[in-house]
Amino acid sequence: MNTIINYNELWRILHQRKRSEGVDWDKRAHSFFKAVSRNNEAEKVIPSLNLTNSDTVLDMGAGTGRFAVPMAKCAAHLTALEPSAKMASYLEKSMEDAGLSNYTIVRKRWEDVKIGEDIPVHDVVFASNSLGFPDLADGLKKLDEAAGKAVHILWFAGPERHQMDPELKSRLGRENDKGFWPDYIFIAQVLHDMGIYANIEVHPTRTEHRYENLEEAVSWWAERGDISPDEIPILKEHLSEKLTHTDDGHLVMQRNGWRARIWWEKENRAE
Repeated sequence: MNTIINYNELWRILHQRKRSEGVDWDKRAHSFFKAVSRNNEAEKVIPSLNLTNSDTVLDMGAGTGRFAVPMAKCAAHLTALEPSAKMASYLEKSMEDAGLSNYTIVRKRWEDVKIGEDIPVHDVVFASNSLGFPDLADGLKKLDEAAGKAVHILWFAGPERHQMDPELKSRLGRENDKGFWPDYIFIAQVLHDMGIYANIEVHPTRTEHRYENLEEAVSWWAERGDISPDEIPILKEHLSEKLTHTDDGHLVMQRNGWRARIWWEKENRAE
């Protein structure tokens, strides 16, 4: 198909700029697990997958298991692809706590996986915020190849995945910092160019992040906001004003955003 705008090339360029130093997920595993442990998004998403107790599911980039665990409860077997050892350890503990044994953890990057060798074709392939590969088209093609029935992708909508509070931006002198990371439109366009006319839903989200103390909150946002050591005092003051206290002694921040769900069923593919 002839394209006017090459969204895959734009993705590659933006990915190269954003990921120049990479992300140490082993280092972030603990804070990530704690931050999402009370996130109820899975309760809203899992029913829409229409899983049956005979389905096999592949969770590509399963992280600490916030979607993998509830999906395993609905399916015959779940394969969790997660290259980070620390993230995978939290996932395995969550599976054990839930009394589940119908799962396999594969410690590989999606780019290195060979369908039919490292993992078999699964009925359903699921990917939440895990499209971190440089070539989007190649990654999406492999997701399609790995699915026998359907592919479901969760991604964000808007200019940034972790949007910074405008007030904090002002305090840091970043009012003109227009950060950008390719949102769901890129995925939809690349799929369209591949001849996959996916279903798309976009809806607002409201999540709660909990922290043991102010220092933990500062560490979380410093990592995700590229906060320099000189800016830490500004971030700390801002969070001390914005975080609220819970009855059990935690600190809480509410986050609003937009979530896109992109999915297609193999039997409805255009030929």
